[in-house]
Amino acid sequence: MSSKPGTQSRGNNRPVAVSDNSRPALKLFVCAIDFGTTYSGYASSTRQDVGDIFCPNWNSASTCTTLISHKAPTTVLLDAKKNFIAFGFDAETKFLEFAEEEEANNLYYFRRFKMILYDKLRDGKERLSTKTTVADIYGKELPAVDIFSHAIKYLKDHMINEHKNRGTAIVDSDINWVLTVPAIWDDPAKQFMRKAAEKAGIDSNRLVIALEPEAASIFCKELPVEKFEGGSDNINVFSPGQRYLVLDAGGGTIDMTVHEVKDGGKLHELSRASGGDWGGVLVDKNFKQMLIDIVGEEFMERFCHFNTADYIDLFRGFEMKKRQKLDEKSQTGKMNLAISATFLEKYGEQIGLNISQRTKETRYGKLLKWAGDKMRMDKVLFQSFFNPSCEEIVSHVKKVLSEQKVKGTKIILMVGGFSESVIVQDAVRKAFPECRVVVPHEAGLAVLKGAVLFGHDPSVVASRVAKFTYGIECSELFDPKKHDSKRKTKDKKDGKLRCNCIFSKHVQTGDILYLNEEQGKHSYYPIHADQKAISFPVYTSEAANPTYTDEPGCKLLGTLKMDISDITGGLEREFEAKLQFGGTEINVSARNVRTNKSARAEFNFLSDEP
Repeated sequence: MSSKPGTQSRGNNRPVAVSDNSRPALKLFVCAIDFGTTYSGYASSTRQDVGDIFCPNWNSASTCTTLISHKAPTTVLLDAKKNFIAFGFDAETKFLEFAEEEEANNLYYFRRFKMILYDKLRDGKERLSTKTTVADIYGKELPAVDIFSHAIKYLKDHMINEHKNRGTAIVDSDINWVLTVPAIWDDPAKQFMRKAAEKAGIDSNRLVIALEPEAASIFCKELPVEKFEGGSDNINVFSPGQRYLVLDAGGGTIDMTVHEVKDGGKLHELSRASGGDWGGVLVDKNFKQMLIDIVGEEFMERFCHFNTADYIDLFRGFEMKKRQKLDEKSQTGKMNLAISATFLEKYGEQIGLNISQRTKETRYGKLLKWAGDKMRMDKVLFQSFFNPSCEEIVSHVKKVLSEQKVKGTKIILMVGGFSESVIVQDAVRKAFPECRVVVPHEAGLAVLKGAVLFGHDPSVVASRVAKFTYGIECSELFDPKKHDSKRKTKDKKDGKLRCNCIFSKHVQTGDILYLNEEQGKHSYYPIHADQKAISFPVYTSEAANPTYTDEPGCKLLGTLKMDISDITGGLEREFEAKLQFGGTEINVSARNVRTNKSARAEFNFLSDEP
């Protein structure tokens, strides 16, 4: 995709309100898919009874424990020919069966691939595209969009079949779909998820994207008092005029924003969404690092490759321990974790050391014991796995609450599966004794169920805050009073002097963006009389008023393509672009001003070209 300028900009207009186009046409059902790093699930309700939300149960049985959950692990299993085999607990079970028979090496087993994608792209060296790959447990890579699509399709088909099994006649055309994403994800990531959903068979016209902390906030706003920890103390949290910080702690990411409740129950965002990769997966990484410190990285890699079933069961057991409440009355002060005899045997065979003796040589010597088929950890050691995440969370909450525009916020709403951890809750309560910390009983389902409510009424979040300054790169006739002389160029076709790489601003960082309101209606003109298409490079900037798109802090987001095939009027053709940023995704409309006819326009944020 070329980034050369293809338009001229003349003028700017104030935003004007337009009709509501954020909501798909009403259907019988709304089904939301909460696509998480560690666990995913779906929920649905009918238009006739919005609040009666159905969530299926998923069952797991392992050597460690039996689990009944409203969500399933975000795992996908493919065969050697890349055909879908299973998802969730079924994928785990079948893969372990293949691994025990030493038939797993040719399979593709993907787990926690949402976070793998985040890690791969956050350094900015690689642009997200439909060609972006993720690696399975053995390091074999496949296109990420295919893996995400497999998971979404499985959940979509499961929802339809589950309702049929319950005696409800339902077809896909009866459903409006909602897909959740972290609020800190950028526009290309949102478009990527939409593409994956389309590939899974979901009609894009019946799909909306929900931001996870917003969905959770919507759900909690509708909960009765008894559904919160603390009961009546939380009765005034969601009354008009109240403002609260939403702390959405998931398996991979931590999202934060501040909402204010307005009359009619509408929510207004006061602080732009922010956060980081400090979720429950970071706890797992710290636990794994402890094991590596003891047995060595090479042994852990070999154990994963050659004893995959035991490796997966080890971390599945640790996941269960993360969810349990610490027993403060325990006489031993220990946390027991089952570990396979194979782990201990292989270490002795390959390293030639007794693992208990090796542990005494490390900093964990007084905090960790090996007893038979159990690892016995001191509570201090177990809690230390949470410390880096808790420290990041507390630090970021302090940063958000220090912002002038959220002054007076004294309520912290904790949602998401990781918020169910007592260790995380205690860290937040201890750091902010002046704040009321509110936790719903179903913190782990708040995003999923709230996404269903959002699908029925996306207008409940009436305004958001722009995370960046957004603009379109264009060309202007060179003006020595306005433009840098070093940027003067001569057009090869018409010989005119121009200034390229102009940042034509539509939205400024920190702006309040109202739903279904056009931000910055701009007019653009072709450079050449016979030009039939315009490709606008779209940029973001951390600065409030960038002049040029190659300034520090500017980042190419993607392109906006517009069809201008009606060449009547030549260079005098005026095309008006209207961008809306107040929803969960950027929307665009365009028209030929002379004919007043719509011009086809669409964003492409997923090009793999630099």
